[in-house]
Amino acid sequence: MRGNGEDLRSLCACLLTACWVGVAIAVVTVPAPLRAADPRDARAVDALIARQMSTYHVPGAALALIQDGRVVLVKGYGFRDLATNAPVTLGTLFNIGSISKSFTALGVAQLVDQHQVDLDAPVIRYIPDLRLSDPQATQAVTLRQLLSHASGLPADDQWPRQVPSSREGIVQEFATMPITAQPGTRFQYCSRCVVLAAYVLERVTGQSWEAYTRTHIFEPIGMTTAGFGALGLEDASDRALPYRDETGAGAAPVTWPRLQYLGPLAPAAGIDASIADMARYALLQLGDGTVSGRRVISAQMLAELHRPEIAVGAGWARPDIQSLHYALGWFTGEDRGVQLVYHNGANPGFRATLVFAPSAKAGVVILTNGQAGGFTSATVSLLLEQLLQ
Repeated sequence: MRGNGEDLRSLCACLLTACWVGVAIAVVTVPAPLRAADPRDARAVDALIARQMSTYHVPGAALALIQDGRVVLVKGYGFRDLATNAPVTLGTLFNIGSISKSFTALGVAQLVDQHQVDLDAPVIRYIPDLRLSDPQATQAVTLRQLLSHASGLPADDQWPRQVPSSREGIVQEFATMPITAQPGTRFQYCSRCVVLAAYVLERVTGQSWEAYTRTHIFEPIGMTTAGFGALGLEDASDRALPYRDETGAGAAPVTWPRLQYLGPLAPAAGIDASIADMARYALLQLGDGTVSGRRVISAQMLAELHRPEIAVGAGWARPDIQSLHYALGWFTGEDRGVQLVYHNGANPGFRATLVFAPSAKAGVVILTNGQAGGFTSATVSLLLEQLLQ
């Protein structure tokens, strides 16, 4: 993911000589096994983040950098609450948006490891009462296709804007939605399709997706503060308030009711996590499927989650990414010959990005409580370029 071509060292050196832009930085002792970077590097990164936050009017942000398979920097910047000037900490919860899809894919992959599901079996095997608008598609659509957005079901912009209040209500919508492509032939980004995959997990395990994810993913990874949906954020003492930027009027808060859809849609967009949580999740993705000697997923299934499944159409093309595909819960492509695996997240008042290069064991995570997607993409590009040198 290439930035504007500037070398980060030169850029940061210039930033260090510039006037401070007034963005507060909250630094908290990093819990083991996370490690802080060399202070000189940290100061350079601080200056870069400060300028980017000022440029894009971002209230608060959190950053994790991974190099050579270890976290070298994890830090909070700015404010989680502008009314009280409460700073972002390592434990501040942000909504991570569609990065949540990768957690659902991971949960399904765990069931594959346990021989409880087959990625290539028809979903109707696990949900016998499932009905799609096309009887042939009902018998054909698989978990692999749901998790790679290749089921033939339409993209997000063709579904009703109003999200049903329950997961069962979302599943019932499938009977009325047209099949717009032959299953397995076209990428059509479908968040509700990931919810259907999570519904399979719920049927097979007898647990809610939330309970399963907390027990089998959050806990073994050490994601001790992570939660779900608008209610999970609203009830947390250390959470980022969501803001939108109103031109000429500054940041305005996004009200919690605007995020209520994140409850039923949580498997696709509803996880809330801190930067310390997400740094540990990124380490899992860059490793062999174990955390502190405890296996979370087999190395084979972890690799399959990252393997390209279907080419992404021109509407999703990026000038800095070649061979753009969707895998299982992840986008994947090449930048200057290096394979990248990544996902962005966007909900009202929040933006998030996680990108990593498996071969280099390097990665960047950025979480923010603003709506400036340009901040996350531009900043990640600059930082990743440096990490991959």
